[in-house]
Amino acid sequence: MRPKTLGGAWAPSHFTTSDQQPAGAVLRLPPSKWSELSPGETVWIHEDKRGFDAGIVDDVSSDHELLWIDFAGRGRRLLCGGDPVQVWTRG
Repeated sequence: MRPKTLGGAWAPSHFTTSDQQPAGAVLRLPPSKWSELSPGETVWIHEDKRGFDAGIVDDVSSDHELLWIDFAGRGRRLLCGGDPVQVWTRG
């Protein structure tokens, strides 16, 4: 299920250096907790050597550690629990 709107007050951040954590990225969510996210929720993805990037939860698997993230006009990405990424939320 895709979010109905990506516009409005939310705008994606671009990658920042790994030591520049966005103020909204408060809680690191382990893959075992990804199923608690809801479509339309803003998250930040952290990757080593790339830093943080904001996205919107597009779809969540309730029984696997799988998460689709929409990067507002820059495409969607499937994250798997074993991927070398961190998912951060507002907490």
